Amino acid sequence: MTMHSTLLAAATLAILSTAPTGAAHPLRAAAAGDQVPAALAAAPLPPDQSEREPLAFAWALDPARPLQAPAPYVAISRSYWLQVDATELQRGLALPLTAPDAVIQLSPAPGARALSAGSLQLRDPAGRSSGAHMVDARVLQDAGMPVGEGTRMLRSGATSMAGVYRLQSRQARGRYVVQVLEPNSPLRLEVQASHSRVLAGDSLQLQARLREDGAGSPQAGTPRSGFGGHALLVAPDGRSWPQQLRPMPDGSLRAQVRIPADVGNTQGLWELQVFAQADGALRDGAVAFAAALPTARFSGQATADPASRRVSVSLQVAAAGRYEARGTLYASAADGQLKPVAQAHAAAWFEGPGQGALVLPFDQAALPAGFGPPYELRDLQLQDQSRMASIESRAAALRF
Repeated sequence: MTMHSTLLAAATLAILSTAPTGAAHPLRAAAAGDQVPAALAAAPLPPDQSEREPLAFAWALDPARPLQAPAPYVAISRSYWLQVDATELQRGLALPLTAPDAVIQLSPAPGARALSAGSLQLRDPAGRSSGAHMVDARVLQDAGMPVGEGTRMLRSGATSMAGVYRLQSRQARGRYVVQVLEPNSPLRLEVQASHSRVLAGDSLQLQARLREDGAGSPQAGTPRSGFGGHALLVAPDGRSWPQQLRPMPDGSLRAQVRIPADVGNTQGLWELQVFAQADGALRDGAVAFAAALPTARFSGQATADPASRRVSVSLQVAAAGRYEARGTLYASAADGQLKPVAQAHAAAWFEGPGQGALVLPFDQAALPAGFGPPYELRDLQLQDQSRMASIESRAAALRF
């Protein structure tokens, strides 16, 4: 058996020896919202050792409880951050605040001077000392916050007014990061990506909205005027690409973001960071998503046996690794309606490029009384466990 044949021999015996003997069926054509690789790409294995033992299991679902897809994630921010140099702090850094009790954190970058409490002042819009409460890094660290040495945090106070404050220190040397959190502000930035997972070279849409809530607001829930900003696509390995945000008629900002074909080998989530402003107010937000190299895919065929309810899905593999198939079985009730009755997972090690299969053992889950064929396989997914990547997904895959 060569490296380019199929599964590792042990995985083949364990997983395929009990493959269903039913008829072969083509998978349904991909629908809108499905993620299907157009082409495959080889990739090196991560340095961490992957589990190589095959595994397959299933469990029953209550058909009376319909499954619901999770709602699209929306990141909400009432904060912003700035990278500033010593000159800006020496003359007074402008910090727009929209509500009382704001929290301001100042952290020196490597090589910058740590500022003493006496040298740091926060002045209110009238130019007076704000009387902000201040704590140092040791207090923050004792409270469990992972902050660096020299970090200081200020709180503007419950009686502070909205407006432009100035953070000043004539002792500043080097660069600093200033983070501002306004937990009581009615102004929030909402950031959303059209997909939570994409393939290398694919695109997704980024949307940003600025909302202002409050019973006294004449435009509660609507964005302020002058809303604009820019975005940044950031890879897990630190690479970044600027993205242009375009204003839309509905008041939102949007960008069509293309993921590079070279996603790198560093594991972790990608981020889309948004930096926005409106009428002098600032907000930053970020949304994370997974970007995967398509190292394998369903080859488009499955063998299903209605008697045993076992489904074998064939794979095309381009890189060695451990791959997992998972899916949900829907069965017909007495009235003919399809209901979810079981979920199954199957994973095995693939030695290298070639063909293979994984068997979803739905027979391990007892079928509820009154349910039977025809069946439908839904929410079929393919995972590259070695690289922690979601490669393919089909909302409706097979009827048998």
